[in-house]
Amino acid sequence: MDGLMYLFLAALLIPANIFIIKWHRSGRFPLWAAGILLAFFGIGLGYAIRLLLVDIWTTGQGGAIMAVFIGLVVMTNGAIHFVIGVVLAMVKLVANKRART
Repeated sequence: MDGLMYLFLAALLIPANIFIIKWHRSGRFPLWAAGILLAFFGIGLGYAIRLLLVDIWTTGQGGAIMAVFIGLVVMTNGAIHFVIGVVLAMVKLVANKRART
């Protein structure tokens, strides 16, 4: 079951990261905003997976732990994108300010 969780994470995060970086490089979407959206998406994804894996009548601890782990990994990935995007925006702002003077 652990292998399935890692395959799901890889199938989800690798394309998401590729698209986020492509959108950032083309200038269509800032990296910090993509990080915020990905973090909120992680919360919703965790709840959706919990609904799929945990039955109301049973405890389903394994499925709940897997859902929480997937949600936290996606949220952490979004937070990393956000922090890198903010740092890049500040560096760009300082570089533009120095170029003006």
